[in-house]
Amino acid sequence: MNIPIVDQILELVQQLPHEQRRQLIARLEQELADERLSEQPPMRPDEARAAWQRLRESMREIPTPRLSAGEQLEADRRSRERTLLGPWTESGDVDA
Repeated sequence: MNIPIVDQILELVQQLPHEQRRQLIARLEQELADERLSEQPPMRPDEARAAWQRLRESMREIPTPRLSAGEQLEADRRSRERTLLGPWTESGDVDA
């Protein structure tokens, strides 16, 4: 059996439509991720608890947001609207 080289494979892939290329990449990424996971030995319970504790400590170091997710989305929307439309919105309100 003649094994194709990378250049030959790339030539074939370039003939595929973009959506099929995306599907191929996604499948290859998943296959590689699965291989990496299977190569890692499972954690012992004490290792898992230590990893969990490190994760919790690192999460404490992340600053808490000033706004809730909804408030942040609304602020972003207003900013984007102000950038696109200027100070006047469609409703005629002035955004101070």
